[in-house]
Amino acid sequence: MKYTNLITAVVLSLMAWIPAIAGEGELLKVTDIQVARRGNALSLILDIDPRSVNPGRDREVIFTPVAISASGTDTVAFPAIRIAGRNRYYSHLRNHDLPEGERMWSAGSHDLIEYRKEIPFEPWMERCHIDMRQATGRCCDPILHDADIPMAELDYTTPAVLPVINFVELTGDEAVERTAEGSAYIDFIVNRTEIRPTYRRNKVELAKIIESIDLVKNDPDATITRVTIKGFASPEGSYSNNVRLAMGRTQALKEYVREHYNFDPEIMFTDYEPEDWEGLRLRLLDLDIPHRQEILQIVDSPMEPDPKNAEIQKRYPAEYKFLLDSIYPALRHSDYTVKYRIRTFVDIEELKAVYATNPANLRPVDFQRIAATYPSDSPEYEQVYLKAVELYPNDPEANLNAANIALRHGDTAKTADYLRNAGDSPEAVFTRATLAAANGDLPRAVELFGMAAGAGMEAAARERERIDAIMNRPSVTYLIQPSSK
Repeated sequence: MKYTNLITAVVLSLMAWIPAIAGEGELLKVTDIQVARRGNALSLILDIDPRSVNPGRDREVIFTPVAISASGTDTVAFPAIRIAGRNRYYSHLRNHDLPEGERMWSAGSHDLIEYRKEIPFEPWMERCHIDMRQATGRCCDPILHDADIPMAELDYTTPAVLPVINFVELTGDEAVERTAEGSAYIDFIVNRTEIRPTYRRNKVELAKIIESIDLVKNDPDATITRVTIKGFASPEGSYSNNVRLAMGRTQALKEYVREHYNFDPEIMFTDYEPEDWEGLRLRLLDLDIPHRQEILQIVDSPMEPDPKNAEIQKRYPAEYKFLLDSIYPALRHSDYTVKYRIRTFVDIEELKAVYATNPANLRPVDFQRIAATYPSDSPEYEQVYLKAVELYPNDPEANLNAANIALRHGDTAKTADYLRNAGDSPEAVFTRATLAAANGDLPRAVELFGMAAGAGMEAAARERERIDAIMNRPSVTYLIQPSSK
């Protein structure tokens, strides 16, 4: 009889510590739950019915929402929710022994617990879960941990969006036009216009022109289409005489070239500048001489050429002598331009040979034909397109393909650089959208894909739907279902 009473007492004592749970999930009746990231804070909203918690008169249940990293190595607790039986409730009130800032509710109360708390958002919270940690206590005994109830999984990460590479065909098929140009400083006897090839440095200066022409003329793939010579004189002397000298000296140089090459007169053109004031101005900008700014003001003034030159000489004689001796000779020059056209290549093997030796002679469409002989994911394919944009830096299609190559290799900065010259075709807008997605700007990506889709690009419509689905995926998955109020 004595042993029977002892066993009964032990069983009753143990039962007093068993949480009052009628069934799974019944101890804590949550009528509403909301988890949200608000700026730099993680917000938790809970509505709890305290009538669902019946720990007994002398006990209490402490619920603590805890954010736990996906790896389980980081945790941050929200403020606890303490629901106490009648005796424990009044004991805390009398003793004022609650942790600072913590609230307590009475079990069985008809007042809804409206829990609204925030904790600072940590980087690891991009992917974490929130559990409700449940513990029970009685009088002065230690608080015992009962269970962790999973409430929500959080995923605020932006999934990596693999770029969709969309190359376009290079279509530029205009004949390749090239230009060779330079300046020659031919010395003439004072006030004369005839060329003397052996006078001073004329042999060297005339050789510049001949070498430029020979370089083109000896290219079997090039045809010279235009030769232009423009003569300049310096500002000293009368303007009318400088007109005569500039015209005569330019004509003399033209005839010198014609004698060497027997060019058709229809491709020979001349021009002249009686006094190279612009050349003087540019050189003055690089000089460090007294009264430079005042001389520049005279050069830029609306005065006629002869008074302008006389004014500089009168006001600043020392500087004028320096200009006359050191700068004016360089203003007596002849600029020459040789324009030529490259023939069109037809055979693919010939195209590849030119690509290997002189790719500047190829048209954009030629690069396209060469690229088409390689797999689109091969280094050779990319190298051909990159050479095309190197030689045609303003071609929208070449820039667009180069942008896609850079995007394929994850170089978003270089992608953006190429896209500045890629035009506004639907394909260019598509690649800009892909770049925005790669940079994590999904709303901008959806907007741009929509623009490309509106221009009739079906691939853009599919991408818009894909990115839109990624954007609208739930960032919070709730693991408990709120009970009805």
